[in-house]
Amino acid sequence: MKAGKISYAGVGVTVGGVLGFLGVLVGWFSYSYPLNGGTATVTLSGTADWTGTAALVASIAAFAFGGAYVLIQDAKLRRTIGVLMAVASAFLLVMSLVGFGRVAEAVGVPTAVFTTAAHTGLVVSFAGGVIAMVGSLLASREMLTERSAAPADAPPASAEPVEA
Repeated sequence: MKAGKISYAGVGVTVGGVLGFLGVLVGWFSYSYPLNGGTATVTLSGTADWTGTAALVASIAAFAFGGAYVLIQDAKLRRTIGVLMAVASAFLLVMSLVGFGRVAEAVGVPTAVFTTAAHTGLVVSFAGGVIAMVGSLLASREMLTERSAAPADAPPASAEPVEA
């Protein structure tokens, strides 16, 4: 990566991590029940279920690795961070998808009286996972481009000193 150039892929993963984090805290699950002619709705944060807790950890990791990917210039270290960034992004995306299927288990109320639903925060976390995953894919493409653009005609480093 050239000095002074911002990696938009890393910024995308960082933004996806922030969205995933906020989505977990806003609330993933909700249930409603009838109450005196009206309806009472209770919202639960994502940490009410193990999927939300795992997504919270993945979103923090995506944020941290995305930020490190933007800030670090060393090519070898950036490749390692890029892999970790992709793993955290994929984990955030998968945990959000699994969260959609676990609404009833997370709420844990009988559905005969209560109505359960995925809340807005789950959708926000899913969108954050998608954005982070796209950023990770762009980062992998960026790394491949940098690797292929490296000069191939450079002489290999040798342990023997060169005499003039």
